Amino acid sequence: MAQVRLRHSTDGESGSHSSMHGHGIPEPIGLEYIGSSLVSAGYSCHFRGNNELTISSASESARLCLFSALSCEYPGVIDAAQRAKARGETTVLGGYQASGYQDDLADGPFDYVVIGEGEEVAPAIAKAVIRGDTSDLYGFESRTVGSVHIIRALRITDLDALPEPLREQERLAQYRIYDLMWPPASQQQNTALILGSRGCANDCDFCASSTVWGRGIRPRSTDRVVKELQALKSDFGTNTVVFIDQSLGQAKRWTLGLCDAIKSAGLAIHWYHQSNLTIHRDVIRAMAEAGCSKIGFGLEGISPRAISIIKPANPCDIDSINSLFDYCNSLGLFVKVYLMIGFPWETEEIVREYFEWLPRIRTNQIKISYLTPFPGTSTWARFKNQLITSNWDDFDTVRMPVVHNPNISAKRYHEIRAALFRSFYGSDTYADLTQQMLAVYPDYIKCYREFADYLRQFNMVSDDAPWLEWVRYSQVSKVSAAVQR
Repeated sequence: MAQVRLRHSTDGESGSHSSMHGHGIPEPIGLEYIGSSLVSAGYSCHFRGNNELTISSASESARLCLFSALSCEYPGVIDAAQRAKARGETTVLGGYQASGYQDDLADGPFDYVVIGEGEEVAPAIAKAVIRGDTSDLYGFESRTVGSVHIIRALRITDLDALPEPLREQERLAQYRIYDLMWPPASQQQNTALILGSRGCANDCDFCASSTVWGRGIRPRSTDRVVKELQALKSDFGTNTVVFIDQSLGQAKRWTLGLCDAIKSAGLAIHWYHQSNLTIHRDVIRAMAEAGCSKIGFGLEGISPRAISIIKPANPCDIDSINSLFDYCNSLGLFVKVYLMIGFPWETEEIVREYFEWLPRIRTNQIKISYLTPFPGTSTWARFKNQLITSNWDDFDTVRMPVVHNPNISAKRYHEIRAALFRSFYGSDTYADLTQQMLAVYPDYIKCYREFADYLRQFNMVSDDAPWLEWVRYSQVSKVSAAVQR
């Protein structure tokens, strides 16, 4: 996972950032965690926008405005920060862009920039700005660039000590997953994000996780995670959750304990998460029994040659990969595969391999991203001088290729990506897999109908794909008859 406020899902060819990623607007869980820490310290917090949190004190007139941004959100956050400065507010930037990129901060509209986790730093900054007491800032490493104070946060070791995110139903109600998901978008209620752990055991070149969370996994206690799920269910009626852990399932014992605790609590919540291809099958089964309805896997490469270059830790054997995916499907779990194109070493010859191999992958959904160097990653260090755009809006992984390839133009990449989607969703493999899933799990026809509408909206499936006709039937029993014809 590259930058973590998840925008899971299939990607369209155009449109807003949220629609291009198959999701509505997810809750700003990073700022919600910081907001709850500030409330615990005695401050009043108000969300002015999804990426903007305003802090004040009843006894003081000073105001502080905190922002969090992915790279693709950075231009909008800069505009909002400039408006906040015009109102006389002190501004703070955190999140992935702040942690990975400090090249132009001296010229930006921010008074403070926080690198890393902000829950302990934010109250110290609020105390300095609103109450004029800078004593709590002395415990943090800091430097000044121009008039900007850059503060490096301490790594939070006891995640259970953090209060639960500062949630509001209005924000949760905005979030829908238009992916192939159970429950389908039309039946999701107040969908939420949740963190069971922070950090990742892997160190992928293209992932910005370590710029904020550092390296290694820090889990919360399973009791705290289950209590948060219970609160989401009782307080908001949430029935769908996305775990945004970097790779849930890597810590096998902890994951099995979490699944047991969810089952014991009797929670009627369905959830999605991302894992890796080394996950144990007994963990997958435990997840399915605990309400998991979908798993995402970062395959990244499409052909064995591409996999060996992009993510050599992954197995390249299509049969073993399909065996894992079939096992997930047998338990009622949808499988989503994350893939990348847009590498400067790609040629038309290599791309032709993708059309051979992609239709052989037995997954229910694919996401095809362009290689996007995020600040702070080794991919950024390697390719930042080969970028073909300086517009951060383009760094959402799907709008356009951002790294120059002398062999394939940006226009040609758009054509290739669109053709790959239609090749995959129009393949016999996909049709067979869809038939098998509907035969065993007939209620999933609702998911496929809504997903088909989404794919058509972004021209990711051809009208002659056979499964599109099957899902129009009102009775799943007619699917087999349609196949026979």
